[in-house]
Amino acid sequence: MENSTCSGYAAMNGSTNSSLQTLTAGSQVPATKYVVVVLYLVTFVFGMCGNSLTIFVLLRHHRVRTVANCFILNLAIADDLFLVSLPFMAYSTYAGQWIFGDVACRLMNAFWGVNLYASVFTMTLMSVDRYLAIVQPLRSLRYRTCRKAFVVCAVIWAFGFLFVLPLLLYSTVSPRRKQCQVGDFPSVLFA
Repeated sequence: MENSTCSGYAAMNGSTNSSLQTLTAGSQVPATKYVVVVLYLVTFVFGMCGNSLTIFVLLRHHRVRTVANCFILNLAIADDLFLVSLPFMAYSTYAGQWIFGDVACRLMNAFWGVNLYASVFTMTLMSVDRYLAIVQPLRSLRYRTCRKAFVVCAVIWAFGFLFVLPLLLYSTVSPRRKQCQVGDFPSVLFA
């Protein structure tokens, strides 16, 4: 649609349409970029406040005595780990390049991946816990202890880090585009 409008305008004025296309495309990209940056930063501020307050209340007031609270604590920690990377992503989106180096690129991708796996596995286990508490409340009491929930959370984190290991190994800053990206996996993994 942009091309047809620009071409029609250029045909009427007898000029080339490259400057008009640049102006039209350039006016849309910065607005989108600023909206994304603002959303990253707002999510960072509110997410860090909410998750950190949750962690503080659960640990300070010794509220981690139920399986559900163990899983809520695990979920808040996983989300905070991801939220730490949002300011870096916001600046990278604003500047159009990654200036934080290779190590930060690897860590940001790892934080994102660990959050993904830890959150999904934790919410799945919360659903299983609720199922057991409702459908088989007496038979599941011996399985639904806080100690076992912490062990399961530790296993979740171990699997999360294991699954994210390729991101740690193959994330890199592209020298040509100056962007943080996941490089090429070896063909041995897909053979």
